[in-house]
Amino acid sequence: MSLLNLLLGYLFIELSFEKSHTTFLKYVLGGMVARLFLMWGVLLLLIRVYQFHAASLMLSLLFFYILNLVLEIFYLQKRVSTKR
Repeated sequence: MSLLNLLLGYLFIELSFEKSHTTFLKYVLGGMVARLFLMWGVLLLLIRVYQFHAASLMLSLLFFYILNLVLEIFYLQKRVSTKR
C-alpha cells in the first residue's frame, strides 16, 4: 500500500514536471489529496473487513507515509537542481 502511494506520487511528479507552475501544483497537491483518500479507504477496508490490528497498522502506515514524503521531497529537489 505504501509502495503504491510512492509510485503514484512519482507518476504525478513526472506527468506535471515540465508543465506550468500552476498545473504542477494542481497535479502534485491534488494527487496528494487523492492518495490520502485512497489510503484512508484501504485502511478502513483492512481494519473493518480483514480485522487488522488498527493501532499497529496505522503506526506502520504513518511511518511509511512520512518516509515516502521525505523521498518525494528529495526527488523533487534533485529534479529541480538538474533542470537548471
